[in-house]
Amino acid sequence: MKKILFFTHNIFTKENPRGYRIQQYFPYLEQRGFTVKLLTTKAGLATVLNEIMQSDVTYVQRVLLNPFKLSLFRKLSKKMVYDFDDAVMYGSRGASATRQKRFEGMARSCDAVLCGNHFLAGEAKKYRSTDVYYVPTVVDIDEYPVKRHEPQRPFVIGWIGSSATLRYLGDIRGLLEHYADQDGMQCKIVADKPLEGMKKGMVFERWDYNTEKRSILSFDMGIMPVKDDIWSKGKCGLKLIQYMAAGLPSVTHPVGVAQDMIVDGYNGFLRKDAEGWKDAIDRLQKDVDLRRRMGAVSRKMVEESYSLHIWGPRVAEILDALVG
Repeated sequence: MKKILFFTHNIFTKENPRGYRIQQYFPYLEQRGFTVKLLTTKAGLATVLNEIMQSDVTYVQRVLLNPFKLSLFRKLSKKMVYDFDDAVMYGSRGASATRQKRFEGMARSCDAVLCGNHFLAGEAKKYRSTDVYYVPTVVDIDEYPVKRHEPQRPFVIGWIGSSATLRYLGDIRGLLEHYADQDGMQCKIVADKPLEGMKKGMVFERWDYNTEKRSILSFDMGIMPVKDDIWSKGKCGLKLIQYMAAGLPSVTHPVGVAQDMIVDGYNGFLRKDAEGWKDAIDRLQKDVDLRRRMGAVSRKMVEESYSLHIWGPRVAEILDALVG
């Protein structure tokens, strides 16, 4: 029996019990004969090293190991994989020599590197020429009911995310407050905590894994504001994928992976400034047929490019090939 050890940050809670780049691949690996074990950075080093010695593949997700731990992991691992879906080599605060050095070590030492978007793949290819794989963050399309767009009130502009990304809403706060003041309009924020100073007409809904699909389905459109910086270029667009899976049109800035997912005027809008965002939102609010058309195209794009049904077998095949 083959065995694979997943090692990642201690991020799981009762409200957020799994990661999009970890647990949803387990069934596909088990179909190929793998036994799967998951440990986080909460586990003691001796425990982790013992599991590594018993495994055929060590799968490190996002963690940038320091040189000492990396040497231990590499020495004891039969095969080692690094997977990342953020610009971990830079960090959210910009360039970091320590992060760059650790990322270089991970990229050079592993037998395969799985990258969440093409920008990230380019970063990995600075340090290796082979076995760098583009693997987007994906969703199980069967878990997402499709929105039935109707001419109803209020028209809901929706955003879903974590407290760590609430800061991006600050950049469009004026726009959100403008629509919050409009009759028949509502701005809904789904997160683990509300945006500070929310006005009447801005609704907060606490995020929970078990209710997030229902929350998204309550939107009429989705938004994903991002900054034009190096950190945003590393983002893998989970919000957009979730909106699209639910059959929603989206509005986002033309930065990073959003430019791969949104074709302006076809399944959503790519807009640089507040005036462009306002034009896009107004068009979607007034035209239910436009929302239906864009939503249908969005759903189809996820089915074809960002679905677990497609990428689950591919990831399992990559990992199984390492074992031989």
